[in-house]
Amino acid sequence: MWRTMSPLVCFEVVEWHRPERVLRQFGMHQEIPPACSYEQQLHRVDARGRHQRDWSLYHAPYIALWETRAGRIITSPPMVGLMDFHDPYMQWYRRITRRFMTPPLHRDDMRFHTTAGTTRVL
Repeated sequence: MWRTMSPLVCFEVVEWHRPERVLRQFGMHQEIPPACSYEQQLHRVDARGRHQRDWSLYHAPYIALWETRAGRIITSPPMVGLMDFHDPYMQWYRRITRRFMTPPLHRDDMRFHTTAGTTRVL
């Protein structure tokens, strides 16, 4: 089930499970994943005032996809050793990932920072 690419359905909520984006977690070689499709109609569903709606009928196409999940199991060759710094996936990852939360002007030298100041503020 963990490597099945299928919709997850819970009443009015449908979310896609996209294991091809995290194959390294399963010990498999990670390729650059395809762009995520964003189905706007799924995120526009509003359950307020729709207590009598039969969500199984409303989401029937997604439930049908869930029922055929065994045919959509993602596979990839096993990961052997560490991924090379120059691997295409790593180059893509470094390009699209925000690795630092602090703006560059506010970063001091890269060193260990205690959480005491943060804890005090909280």
